[in-house]
Amino acid sequence: MRTTKESIKEIIEDAVRNSDLNNFSRINLPEEPMWNKPIIGYAAGDDSLFAFYKKDIGDFYWSPSEAFSLKYPESIAKDEDLTVISFGFAQTDETKKVQSRAEGLPSLKWVVTRGEWEPFAYDLYDKILCEFDKMGIKAVAIDLIPEWSRMTSEKYGIASNWSHRHTAFIAGLGTFGLSDGLITRQGKAMRFCSIIIEDKLPADQRPYTTYQEWCKFYSEGTCGTCIRRCPVSAISKEGHDKDACSAYLQLLKKEIGPDILRNSNYIAGCGLCQTRIPCQDKVPVKIVERGTNGNKF
Repeated sequence: MRTTKESIKEIIEDAVRNSDLNNFSRINLPEEPMWNKPIIGYAAGDDSLFAFYKKDIGDFYWSPSEAFSLKYPESIAKDEDLTVISFGFAQTDETKKVQSRAEGLPSLKWVVTRGEWEPFAYDLYDKILCEFDKMGIKAVAIDLIPEWSRMTSEKYGIASNWSHRHTAFIAGLGTFGLSDGLITRQGKAMRFCSIIIEDKLPADQRPYTTYQEWCKFYSEGTCGTCIRRCPVSAISKEGHDKDACSAYLQLLKKEIGPDILRNSNYIAGCGLCQTRIPCQDKVPVKIVERGTNGNKF
């Protein structure tokens, strides 16, 4: 099979179809998918934004070639030899409906989808990388790199070696909102994956020029609905307080969350700011199809 965007789309969608981890039935809830079909975007490994992130967030932030070399230390691949595939999954309408009714604490469905995310994502990675291996393509899934870890940015505080959301922004999938969530054409209730391949595919054009363009608060000066949805006031007109948000997630995990969260290895997720808001299911402002990969902030 030749490497094309269409062939990669087939590989990713086949992996989703063939995974038995995308269903609430695995934890004895009624049979129902946890996640919708993926959206997919492509970024050039040498896109200038990757270098910008490294400079802006911290030197610990990986370039595509640095991440790639951690799996293939013998590789001489440069950023320009690589393509970064970003793909994201929206929560289902049913999960968002239940979550939108929640107050103060996330719904059980939301807690479960967050807790079951890693097993599902790792299962997809295994299936996808297996197909790439059959095609003779070297590929790296960011989440499977042992060196990936949480870091502290002097400028932004809580950070990591790689951000799936920032990569999705580069790949044209969406822009950031007031709460730091990425607003896509399917809304903001999303989770993302990143895979780097040693192959050159055309990068997707970004239909925006600024990183907050699809947020109603930033583009029109209105909204701020997510401010009122946060149970600990971690969102304000000044943006997202990551420390306050993280502290609340720890409280959920250790004290006030449901039994399935406190008594398991689940990672805590709140997500109240991702539902009952104008960007829950869509981009809430008029999209101007700009068709640029320029770097404007």
